[in-house]
Formats: sequence, structure tokens, C-alpha cells
Amino acid sequence: MSIKIKKLSYSPNNINVLDNISLDINGGTTTFLGQNGSGKTTLMKLISKLIDPTNGEVLINDINVKDIKKYDLSKLITYISQDRENIQGFTVFEYAEMGRFPYQNFYGKYDNKSLEAIENSLRIVNLYKRRDDLVNNLSGGEMQILRIARALTQDTEIILFDEPTSNLDIKNTKRVKDLILKLKDLGKKILISTHDINFAESISDFIFMIKEGKLIYSDIKEKALTKENIIDCYDLDIYEGTEIKLF
Repeated sequence: MSIKIKKLSYSPNNINVLDNISLDINGGTTTFLGQNGSGKTTLMKLISKLIDPTNGEVLINDINVKDIKKYDLSKLITYISQDRENIQGFTVFEYAEMGRFPYQNFYGKYDNKSLEAIENSLRIVNLYKRRDDLVNNLSGGEMQILRIARALTQDTEIILFDEPTSNLDIKNTKRVKDLILKLKDLGKKILISTHDINFAESISDFIFMIKEGKLIYSDIKEKALTKENIIDCYDLDIYEGTEIKLF
């Protein structure tokens, strides 16, 4: 499944958030890397059709997302926002079940395939034994893991992660990284936005560097993450002769 972005701009109230971005995404794990406020989240929302571009287009398998009904798009793309929902009173199972919304029948019911998908997703993320627990009792890290389970139950080929490790400790960051790698092994196309260079280096195949709403570098990870590119992307004040350890 291919994603093509053509001359994409987003300028609410004449403020350039994204400016004339074009790129192709075909395989592996792709990361949008840049400072906070660089436009990464906006790009993810445009791909997911959560907002509409000012100019340009997003194509999935050469079909403009504006021409895809949201119900159908939700069977192609899962978007995991960096925003934490204020959800209480649901069990772990019920929260994961939300990912099956696009597959419910006319009566709002789910078939046996959906039940199997929910249970399998909870097993994959190691939360099946807690399926009857309330989400209120989960830690921030566990909640992020559960959101990945919900994405798995949605069963889309493309999964977008917006700042998936923000506010997580080292242990839960590793858990999220390991799960993303497992999703890749399952054949999912993974898109990630992050400002964390170390996380990007550990998980990406291809990197797009975004600065002030513009695409400034794009290449395979090994070629994109150079000292010079990182200094430019993050506006680091590094003097000539100064050593910098990137990872």
C-alpha cells in the first residue's frame, strides 16, 4: 500500500504550518523527525484526514483521501494520537474493542472474528490477563500499550504513531519500541512522528526531517542522521571543533 503526498500545504489563518511538502512512502518504518512545533503532527493528521489541507493532496494507492469515506478510511489507516483520552469506566477489553467499530454490523454487533481479533491483540501486547481491569487503573505506559492493542484490533495495514514515547520512562519506551517492531514483522506499514533522535535511530528505516513546516532532508536512516543534518534540523548551537554524540 503506497502513500503519496503532493505539494501539501496547511495554512490556517494564513499561518504556514506546512509548506509545499511532497514525498512518497512505500515500505518499512518511516519517521517524521523534527523539533516540537515543526509540523509533524499536522502532517500525520492530514494523512489521516482528520484535517483538510489548504493546498495539495494525500493519495493512498493513488486515491485522494478526500474521496475516501471516513468509514472506509478507518479500515486502511489507524492513527494513534499523542493526546491522552480522558476515558474512565471502560475495561481493558472494552477499550480494545473500540478498534472494531468499522466492522460492526447494522445492529452494532461484532462477529466471532472481531472477538478473536480483540483477544489476540491483548495477548500480543501482554494485557490479556488484565482484560477485565478498568482502564482507570492503568499507568500511563500501560495505557499507551493498550492503545496499540486497540490499533491492532482495527486491523489496518497502515498505523500512524504521533509521538508514541512522549512522557514514557525508559522501560515503557522500550516496550513501545518492541511492539512497533513486532507490528512491522506482522506486515504493517508504520509511520512515526517524533522529536526523539535516539528513538528514531533505533526503529526507523527511512527518515523525513521537517523544520518549520518544510521537508529539509529525506533518506534512509543511515544517510539522514548525520551530525550536520541534525544540527541544522534542531538549530543546535555547536561550535567548530565541538564533539557531539548523537546516539
